[in-house]
Amino acid sequence: MSQPKRKEETVGVEMKGEEALAYVLNDIGITKVFSTYSLPNMVKEMLKKYNIEVEFSMTVKDASWLAYAYAMENNSVGTIIQIPGSKLTDAVNVIAQAYMESVPLLVISSVRSHKDTGRARIGEFRTIDDLSNILSPITKTKERVISIEEITVTIEKAYKEAVSNRPRPSYVEISEDLFRAKAYPLSTAGQKPEKRTPDKNTVAKVAELLTNAKLPVIIAGYGVVLSDAEDMLVELAELLDSPVVTTFKAKGSISSKHKLFAGEGLGAFGTDASNYLIENADVILALGTRFTQLSTAGWSLKYKGILAHNNVDGEDIGKVFMPHVPVVADTGLFLRELLTQLKAKIKEKVNRGASDIIYKNQREAHSVKSHSGLWPIDVVKMLSTVGGFEKVYVDMSATTIDFVRLPINAKKSWYTAESLLERGIAVGGAIASKYVAYGITDLEGILPYLSLLEYKVDKIKGKIIVLNDGGANYIDVSSSDLPTITRSQTSINVNFDEIVKRTLGGVTVETLTELEEALKSADKKIVNVKIDPNFESVVVSRI
Repeated sequence: MSQPKRKEETVGVEMKGEEALAYVLNDIGITKVFSTYSLPNMVKEMLKKYNIEVEFSMTVKDASWLAYAYAMENNSVGTIIQIPGSKLTDAVNVIAQAYMESVPLLVISSVRSHKDTGRARIGEFRTIDDLSNILSPITKTKERVISIEEITVTIEKAYKEAVSNRPRPSYVEISEDLFRAKAYPLSTAGQKPEKRTPDKNTVAKVAELLTNAKLPVIIAGYGVVLSDAEDMLVELAELLDSPVVTTFKAKGSISSKHKLFAGEGLGAFGTDASNYLIENADVILALGTRFTQLSTAGWSLKYKGILAHNNVDGEDIGKVFMPHVPVVADTGLFLRELLTQLKAKIKEKVNRGASDIIYKNQREAHSVKSHSGLWPIDVVKMLSTVGGFEKVYVDMSATTIDFVRLPINAKKSWYTAESLLERGIAVGGAIASKYVAYGITDLEGILPYLSLLEYKVDKIKGKIIVLNDGGANYIDVSSSDLPTITRSQTSINVNFDEIVKRTLGGVTVETLTELEEALKSADKKIVNVKIDPNFESVVVSRI
């Protein structure tokens, strides 16, 4: 047993490794973790002792999706514990997508031993560095703990890094030798997450531009959501009488019913109103966006005005569009300072007639030609009419992308991803959510998670809607920068209709009447919607 020389620097209690782990998770405010049934009993017992709920799944990939959805919905960290750590390779795509999509995960795993490596233990890689090397490019920090004293401070540091500035996964691995030893863990330091503050002179430049602009337009990205700045966004828009266009991920940051909401998406994927406004704006303020390929339709955004671009990560500024005024700062802190400076300049709200401009340039967003089978936009229209959901999780795909036109009126009720590395948000979100959540996905987004659904379908308070075209179409991003819908030369050969009925207790629908009945039914958790393989999208063109 080891003990630091200064006992006052410790928690004052001798602990084994598993108790030090549970203690620090409780200390930093973690109340729920996600793991697999292979989690050692000694760890389970300690987590229970410290009032930490464990959500178990069959695979670490399933557990990671539940943690991912939990982090997004609660604007907090999703904690994954996988012991032994070797199985984390199954969740690499999920962790990678969390890294790209700014989702904070605290990933805790183990190495079998730090003392006698290379003895071909069960569940052990060739060297103890292999797993951390695999995860290194897709995690914000990586740490290895080889003493009980350091478990507490290392996990506290990883948690802080996961949620500081741009949120991303952090990785900690603990030597399993520590589960067989005792020591005095060090006390945590009470570290707070870091938020990058804006330069006041830069904010003053932006304030001056917005004050003198004839038609300023705001582009709201996911950074607005992450920094809990939705209310400040609306306040800024109303103060300036400035239209707001959101990226696909930032839907809900301003209500679709608000008179200054001009639509979602930019360039070829934007609405008529949003494109007109962007092209005619003399000042564009982009908040918390990376200008991704999906939201900008292959960077087809056209503008002539002065661009002020805010992002908490300076690496994302200037990669796509070179701004006249770059603002590297937390979006919420930037908006707070900007509002303070603007209110000193503007004593009464400006009236530029922005809502009239939006109204004049809006066309029927769902205008489609007549068709016989069900198209994705039919499902969007029906769900917007029937309602009944509190949260919406969408796996973007050829059949589901039209859901970006679903009206969202409440903040933090819409969740999706734009990197499209992996599908799973829909299933994970519907299961993990404590609200009436609807998961929107396709065949590829549900088939890998049938075992997860089979034993957790009762946890779903809402529904999972599968837009099933038999796998006949996909989003093509290889032929050009502009994403398009392309017909696949193959199809998914699986009798999913039978699986839905017999295994998941769901229902298959082929008409609008059947769809409406299924959406209104409280009993049917899985709705398999047969989509015409030759459908046309209102967002993405077909080639």
